[in-house]
Amino acid sequence: MKLIKSLLMMAIVAMVAISCGESKKEATEVAEDAVEAVEEAGEATAEAVEDAVDATEDAAEDAADAVEEAVDSLGADAEKAVDSAKAMADAATTK
Repeated sequence: MKLIKSLLMMAIVAMVAISCGESKKEATEVAEDAVEAVEEAGEATAEAVEDAVDATEDAAEDAADAVEEAVDSLGADAEKAVDSAKAMADAATTK
């Protein structure tokens, strides 16, 4: 009877040891998957930040171009107004 109890006890201990080993393997795989997911999320975030920086730079360049065009347009309009005023003054003085 002691022999059967000892064999059963050894079988139970072996099953527990095997079960713990499998649990450890599963935990390791889960941890590796989590690390991989975090790395991928970090890379995606870095790419998104780079894209945002590029978009911001493009928008700033476009805004600067628009301001430059507006200043040029205003300068041309001012020159036209000055020329028109001179023409009006000349016309008034020649009458």
